[in-house]
Amino acid sequence: MSIIPPKTSWKFFLIPAVIMAVLAIYPQVSLWLTKGSPWHGAYVVTNYDEVAYSAYVNALVEGGPRRNDPFLAAPDPEHESLYSIQFIPAYGIALPARFLGISTSSIFILLSLFFAIASSAALFWFINLVSDNPVVAATGTLIILCLGTAFAFQGELRHLVEGRVLIDFFPFLRRYQPGFAFPLFFVFCGLVWQGFLSSSLKKSILYAVASGLMLAVLVFSYFYLWTAAAAWLGCFGLACLIANRENRSRIILNGAIIGIIAVAALIPYFLMRGLRSPNLDSMLLLANTHAPEFSSPSMILGLMIAIAICVMAYRGRIVMREPLTLLAISFAVTPLILFNQQILTGQSLQPIHYELFIANYMVLTATVLLGGILLRSVDKDGFGRKILIYAAGVAILVGIIEAVGPTARNAVYAEIRDESVPPIRFIQTSENKSTQKTTPVVLATNFITADFIPTISTFRPLWNPHTATAGGVSAEENKRLFYLYLYYSGFTEKDLTEALRVNSFEVTAAIFGSDRALPALGSGLAIKPSEIQAEAQKYAGFTRNFDANQASNPPLSYLIVPTEAEPDFTNLDRWYQRDEGKVLGLFKVYGLVQKKAVQP
Repeated sequence: MSIIPPKTSWKFFLIPAVIMAVLAIYPQVSLWLTKGSPWHGAYVVTNYDEVAYSAYVNALVEGGPRRNDPFLAAPDPEHESLYSIQFIPAYGIALPARFLGISTSSIFILLSLFFAIASSAALFWFINLVSDNPVVAATGTLIILCLGTAFAFQGELRHLVEGRVLIDFFPFLRRYQPGFAFPLFFVFCGLVWQGFLSSSLKKSILYAVASGLMLAVLVFSYFYLWTAAAAWLGCFGLACLIANRENRSRIILNGAIIGIIAVAALIPYFLMRGLRSPNLDSMLLLANTHAPEFSSPSMILGLMIAIAICVMAYRGRIVMREPLTLLAISFAVTPLILFNQQILTGQSLQPIHYELFIANYMVLTATVLLGGILLRSVDKDGFGRKILIYAAGVAILVGIIEAVGPTARNAVYAEIRDESVPPIRFIQTSENKSTQKTTPVVLATNFITADFIPTISTFRPLWNPHTATAGGVSAEENKRLFYLYLYYSGFTEKDLTEALRVNSFEVTAAIFGSDRALPALGSGLAIKPSEIQAEAQKYAGFTRNFDANQASNPPLSYLIVPTEAEPDFTNLDRWYQRDEGKVLGLFKVYGLVQKKAVQP
């Protein structure tokens, strides 16, 4: 007796699609309910780096070139950045927003819904394609998407165990990386599957061409997804070659077609990489190492699944040569390659991103596929259906926890970000009335507002936590700009020491680098008290030797400060004249003019 009627019913797709859409939009709805009518239009940031991506998209929406640095509010015609190389998602978002007249913040709200539904659709289609079971596909989609955070030992599970997180909510929904390309990854896998198993040579070739084109799109979408797709293709292709000797010529032909198209895409990709900013490699924490990695939770779980498959095949529970079994084991072992490719290449680029954005989901996919195989033999008196219902219920419960927990923790930040919109827009109105054509430089004395400036406007923040990510400034220049930020904001040597001592991420990353602030991103060493003291002394020397040249590089135009806790303006007032200021909700905006003594 089959779990479902023989005909595929896409009504099952609506279950995971609706559930994931509700979970995806929950943080935004929570802000709307909290703010009510005074909502100013800010999208809820569910991942730390989303504001960097929305800044780049906003620059494109406002007509900026592909090679631009939104944090310096300037084009960079000579160099590529990680944003400009991975341009397909950015333009895929910016062009519709520009055409429809939608703000960047608004389009990022819509992206949460779109990515949740698109990812549900892609996963449902893929699992249903390979298992021919829409109930397994619907349940599997919920399991994969809802449990992905926990499988990477992040989110609420890590917060419960360690009291801290690297990433929470649903990593696959991070806008726009990997959100845009995530569903395309599983579309690629489905196309490869159809090409390898098609009985028609013509259809097989067409699927191979489509697979190659999809891989090319992934190449210019997100590094961690296209490399994962290539590694999985190698695993699955090798498994099929070994297990299906009679179909080897078809597999080799398809692999060759995909490879040729991929190489055609990689040639311009590597040419663009060759034009990257000289500051980019240090910012991306590219490490030269041949050391193996065996501590990844996803890799360990994947190997356990692979071993389980081999044991069950040995005992006759499943057939190893069956394509679905080969597919499951290929997903399970791919993380081993992703986390250990450096043994051969000698280079490792923040492998934690594999853990967060794809390896965890691949291992869960392997688990779902294996479960689908096993359920075929135990579906007696509806027992298989009950298992799927219970599994879906657990996945939904975990999904609710993953959505509610971080929304509550980050509610204050979401409100501050929304309250930052009126002062930024006020500056825009002031600039529209001004006859000056220079790009204003804005100092916002809190990190959240400073980070949001390029998403709402085309202004240049003096410094924000993502200033160095486009490669437009070196680590030394980024630190100098941060020193300026601290100096004007009234920070003392003692304040800096305390911020470094408690490991405030933004402060520590600006001074020591993000790998030292967050060792999980790379191989950064722990920061010693002597290093903190030395850096504090350097900042003290900077403040003592501050002069007109520093005050003019760059010259400030506006200041945004909290109305209830304005900073010490002693340093700022030495070099700038403030106007009377304008109160806008939680913030006050001052216009700034350099004093004549410091005019260049």
